[in-house]
Amino acid sequence: MAANLLLKERELLTAVPHMQYQKSCNSSGFHDLIQSKKRIVAPLLMVSLGFFFCLTLLVGFARPLMSTKLIGSLNIGFFLILVAYLVCWVAAVLYVWAANEIFDKKIAVIVDAKLSGSNQS
Repeated sequence: MAANLLLKERELLTAVPHMQYQKSCNSSGFHDLIQSKKRIVAPLLMVSLGFFFCLTLLVGFARPLMSTKLIGSLNIGFFLILVAYLVCWVAAVLYVWAANEIFDKKIAVIVDAKLSGSNQS
């Protein structure tokens, strides 16, 4: 009997946060946050991965092109590697900007709505 009662209490303790989590995930603000993240993260990911994939193909299959000199001993291959670093930095800066300016504001709205809803209960 005591074990059964203890099990029911644990179920209640774990069920309430789980239900609150599901309720938060089903809110329109949360769906808006996820959609805005997809709109920003997907293009950044596609551009950076696409660039690295193309760079890898060029290095493997276009060696004469990649060894073409640009300025002094700088060839196209080394130049594209430098551009790869630039692509990484730009993607990181854009994501951090979006996280600070867009995602954090949407999260604040979700948290405020959750806190005002829990205060009324």
